[in-house]
Amino acid sequence: MNSEEAPRRETGRDIKLEEIMHPAVCVTPGVSEREALGILLENRLPGVPVVDEEGLLVGFVTDGHLLASALPEYLKVMADVSFISEAGDQWVDYFSESAGTPVGEVMSKEVSYVELGTSEVVAAHKMVHDGVSSVVITDNGKVVGIVTRLDLYAAIIALKPD
Repeated sequence: MNSEEAPRRETGRDIKLEEIMHPAVCVTPGVSEREALGILLENRLPGVPVVDEEGLLVGFVTDGHLLASALPEYLKVMADVSFISEAGDQWVDYFSESAGTPVGEVMSKEVSYVELGTSEVVAAHKMVHDGVSSVVITDNGKVVGIVTRLDLYAAIIALKPD
């Protein structure tokens, strides 16, 4: 038996990912970090799938990718930055300069996803195993939605959102 054929515990209900998933808000690799940040803020999301022209999944970009991109490389490896002045426009300027970078340069190419029709057990395992808060749902490689840990857990214990 493979992970796609995980046994189901009898609960009296069948959880279908397509019933609890959210429509995915996606960006393309050429979208600037500034545009991606606007989309994240507007939709109150921590990350979005990155798709090519055909809607095929090619990556995932998060608020963490955007913030890390804005930091100079040498700061990323330092354990302590207390010696750096917190005042001054030079840091704001540095952060602002990175805003034009295409998300294709900062996105993760390793994406946690499952195919439409996958069981909730496999989706939960994928999230826990990969250490992510959501999985992208695809249909033959095209992004159709996204399911978060909260969505899945709430559905498992039959908790309805207000």
